[in-house]
Order: sequence, then C-alpha cells, then structure tokens
Amino acid sequence: MIKIRRVTILTGVLLLTVIAQSVLAADFSIACRQIANLSRWPAVYKELGLAPDSSWQLQSLNRLIFSERKAGYRFKFEAELAASHYSSEKVAGRSNWQTDRRKTGFKAFKTDARLLDRSRSQIVSEIERCEISFSSGKFDFQIGRQPISFGTSHYISVMDVLAPFQPGYLDSSYKPGIDAIRVRTISGTTGELELIFAAAADAHDNAVFARLRDTFGGFDLEVLAGRFRERKFFGAGWEGEKRKINLWGEIALFERLNQFDRHLGGFSNDYALSWIAGFEKDTGNDWRHGIAFLHQDFGARDVDTLAVAGSTLPYLQGWTHLSASQYVIVNSNRELNPLTHLNMNAMISLVDKSALLQPVLNISTSDESDLSVFCWIKAGPGLARAGGQVVAGSEFGSFPVGIGAIFRRYF
Repeated sequence: MIKIRRVTILTGVLLLTVIAQSVLAADFSIACRQIANLSRWPAVYKELGLAPDSSWQLQSLNRLIFSERKAGYRFKFEAELAASHYSSEKVAGRSNWQTDRRKTGFKAFKTDARLLDRSRSQIVSEIERCEISFSSGKFDFQIGRQPISFGTSHYISVMDVLAPFQPGYLDSSYKPGIDAIRVRTISGTTGELELIFAAAADAHDNAVFARLRDTFGGFDLEVLAGRFRERKFFGAGWEGEKRKINLWGEIALFERLNQFDRHLGGFSNDYALSWIAGFEKDTGNDWRHGIAFLHQDFGARDVDTLAVAGSTLPYLQGWTHLSASQYVIVNSNRELNPLTHLNMNAMISLVDKSALLQPVLNISTSDESDLSVFCWIKAGPGLARAGGQVVAGSEFGSFPVGIGAIFRRYF
C-alpha cells in the first residue's frame, strides 16, 4: 500500500511539473479519446454465470503531451489518465477486440498507479512516454520510454513483438511506450542501421535487436535480428508497388523454449515460423481491396487444441493473439466523401472455418476531432457445455458480437 501511494505521489508530481512547465509552451497538447461499446455474449456464458446476456463498457483516455526542442536535444513526455466503467463486474477488464489496452512487459520502471479500483470501475494513470533524443557524431540516440514498432503496420503483424496491438484494435492513435535505448546511424547511401535495447520488468525478458532498413528495387525492406524474452529471433518485412499493386509481407523465425512451449506443429522442434503476405489494389470508384494469408507454427491445427495454443507463452506474454495456425485476412475500404471513410476487415480461420467481420465508418468531425463507429460480427460454431466447463466450437464463433464508437478530440 505504501508503494502504491509513493507511485501515485510521484505520478502526480510529474504531471504537475509538466503542466507547470507547459502552460506557456507552444509544444503542449491534450488528446482525449472516448470509447463506448455494447456486447452481446453467447448464451452459454449466462447459463454458467460467467457473463450477462449483454454488457456495455465506457472508457475515457486522456493524454497530456509535452515536447521541447532545444539546441542539441529533444525531450518528449506523455502521461495518460484512463478511466473505465463496466455494466457488470463479470466482464470488467475482460479482453475485448476494441477496448483492451494490454500492458506491455517491457517497462522496467513502474510508473502506473491505480487511483480507483472497484468491481466495475477503474481509474489508472501511466507515463507512456518520457524520452530524450540527441546526436553525437554519426550516431543518433533515443533514450527512455518510447513507442517502438516493427514490421509493415498492416492489420496483423508477426514481427512487432515488443508492444503489439491486437488484430483489429481500433484505438491505435497512441502506442504504449516501452523502456528502451536506441542508437541509429546511416548505412550505405539510403539505409539506416539501428541497435535497440529494451528493458523488461523481469531482467530475464530483456530484448536486444539489430535492425536494418533500406530500399531495394522500389521495395522498403526491414531486417531484424536479436533476442527477446530469452528467445532468439529473426524477422524481415517488405512493402512496395509493382504494376499498381501494393505487395507487402513479414516473416519471423522464433526459437522455441521447449521446456515451456507446446509443440503443435511446424518444420522444426527448435524453431517456429510465422509469416504473413498480401497485396492491395485500387479497383476504381474509390474502392481499394486487399487479401493476405497468415501462417503461424505456434497456432493450433484443429479445434480441439485451440485452448491449448491460447495457454502457451507466446499468447500469455501478449506478442501472439490468434490461436489457429492459418488465416485469410480480407480488407476493403472506400472514401465515401472527403470527410467519411468506410473500412471493412474480415479474418477467416482456415482451421475451423470461423470468421470475424469488423466494419468501421470513420468520420472527420472537425480539423481537431474524428469519430469512428464500428461493430464486430462473428460466424462459426459457438460454445458448448461439457459438464461444468465451456468448450469452444471454433475460435471466432466463441466471441461476443457488438457495436461501439470512438470519439477523438485534440487540443
């Protein structure tokens, strides 16, 4: 209790310091995101007393942003206050495709504080960014808490392992920061070479990566090699256009921790392979369509092992999310008018033939605000009872269905 109070006091002091320093500063801003969704749960959950027929969730994310640039360095600070309220304590904090903000393990310093923790309401503060950047000779340094992304930043990534978003996650305006040191330098005429050291709460999980980014034959290429969470890792990502078709993909090779990992399939007992490849093309009338194929050795090959796959380390640690081994991802989007954009994403599991559809309507409400209205619709065999337990008939068929909205406002 004393530690929590100390963290709370420290967080408050830091917030007040930033506010005081920023009142007269031009590089001070506030970002507010309000999220609401309504979910309808499978009937089996209610029969077993695990969830009501339907539930709603409200979330308010308010971030203070301060940036200062002076001769020789740049400082960035972002602190967020998140308030959540649930209609039922049975669904409080339960993972949701739209509103779950999974905490990353790559925060060596505890800076979060629970200001309110009740059965249906929580208020949490967190420092999501606190970094300083400077140059020395041929090297650029970036030190402190900062967002880091790997890969092509499409709907699903297999390379982004430090603080990834869930597939279909809509509140991606700001990525959670991690504690890291980055050193960059020029490689050749167009490339960039970078060393990244990321510190985790448990020192055994620390990460170190070497990353090369360059352009070859009109394609942006990223190569990544290193170690994280005691696993050796190699990955590569690419994206470029040929004959007006945008081609992209990622491939990642993970060392298996055989004393912990359940071997569900793959080409090797010592390494697991994940990859995704796809393309996008404009088809006229402001429509753009894309399709991709995803494979992951960590995933299940049949319905009976979906739960087993979901309980292995890659899923528990939060850098892998989908439980099956093979998927097709389809995307279509269209600009309805200069202020309105329609986006439709679908994930189809080739293992159990279930699907999840996520239409999103994005509306620009002003220069400093926008609104997203979304829903998620499932297809596939649902849940069944086996004694006092729930058995999944398919991955997406076990999901709730729902509708929601995100309103963003920037000051």
